[in-house]
Amino acid sequence: MNIKPLGNRLVVKLVKQKTTTASGIIISSKEENEKAKGEVISIGGGQGKDNNITELGLKVGDIVLFGNYAGDEINSDPTSDDVYKILEGKDIIATIK
Repeated sequence: MNIKPLGNRLVVKLVKQKTTTASGIIISSKEENEKAKGEVISIGGGQGKDNNITELGLKVGDIVLFGNYAGDEINSDPTSDDVYKILEGKDIIATIK
C-alpha cells in the first residue's frame, strides 16, 4: 500500500486476531472490550499547536494497540484480504514489543 498520511495520522495494517485454539476451541470475544492490533505501515509528518511539527514517537513496523472503532478503514486493493486503517496519533493506546 502506498498511502502517505498527512499531519499526525498514520496507516496501520490490521493484525488478524486468533479466533480458535490449536485444538479447535472457538475463542469468544467481547468486541466492546477488545483492542485492535496493527502494524504501522506509514506515518505522517506530525502536527501540533500553531502548525509546529511534533513527532508521534512511532516507526514503520511497530505493532500498536488502538480502539476497535478508531480511525477510518481503507482498502486500496480489492483482491487482498488485508485491512488497513488511517488513525490519528491520539488513537494509539500502546505499542507492543
